[in-house]
Amino acid sequence: MTTATAYATAREDGSRTPEQLLEEYLPMIRYHAGQLIRRVPNSVEMDDLIDAGVLGLLDSAQRFDHTRDIQFKTFAAYRVRGAMIDYIREFDWLPRGLRDTSKQLQHAMMELEHNHGRPAEEAEIAQHLGIGVEEYRNRLQQVRGMAVVYFDDMPVFSEDDDSLDIMESLEGSADDMPEHQAAMRQFADRLADCIESLPPRERVLLTLYYYEELNMKEIALVLDLTESRVSQIHSQMVLRMRSLLGLELPGSR
Repeated sequence: MTTATAYATAREDGSRTPEQLLEEYLPMIRYHAGQLIRRVPNSVEMDDLIDAGVLGLLDSAQRFDHTRDIQFKTFAAYRVRGAMIDYIREFDWLPRGLRDTSKQLQHAMMELEHNHGRPAEEAEIAQHLGIGVEEYRNRLQQVRGMAVVYFDDMPVFSEDDDSLDIMESLEGSADDMPEHQAAMRQFADRLADCIESLPPRERVLLTLYYYEELNMKEIALVLDLTESRVSQIHSQMVLRMRSLLGLELPGSR
């Protein structure tokens, strides 16, 4: 769908124009673009992410079902962020070497956690890979652009074991509400278990970055670390969460 087409057809409950929607929700679009732009290479432009977010907003206005017990703002936020992530995926800016490095790091974490029954420490991961701790940290720094968890990639399952996803749960009809509510609870429980299993410092970083919305520099001051070290820990945390949640790596499809 082009921007012009979306502008011409999008309506929220038939009463709001695309211009009114943009006036209200453009700050939200900019917020999500700002969150993502810090984790992708310089070749990805902020304006392009915002354009993708605008299309996501207008698409959400067309798809939103007012009979559902969910706020439009919540639904639109998923659509906006999803549209931006789709753009990043299609951009395909990650060299094959970085994809391979990221897979190696994640697979090492998965194997060590399976063997030890606990989160692997960086020295253990480095030894498993046959490299030093500093080299391991350098590799974490190199793959920081891949440190985006695509929660819409993580399937949830209904009572009859049919695979759903987050957007399906949000978009399902009112008749399917109990089933989709159960699926969302399953997703929330699984995510909570994943966060709880993170090492303490990574849980603190997750809270500061995603809940308190501090940037890397501010987190570095709180944790008394360098900004690059915080970035490395963040990359390690995301790779660990991917392994715990069973998420595919970007570009592995």
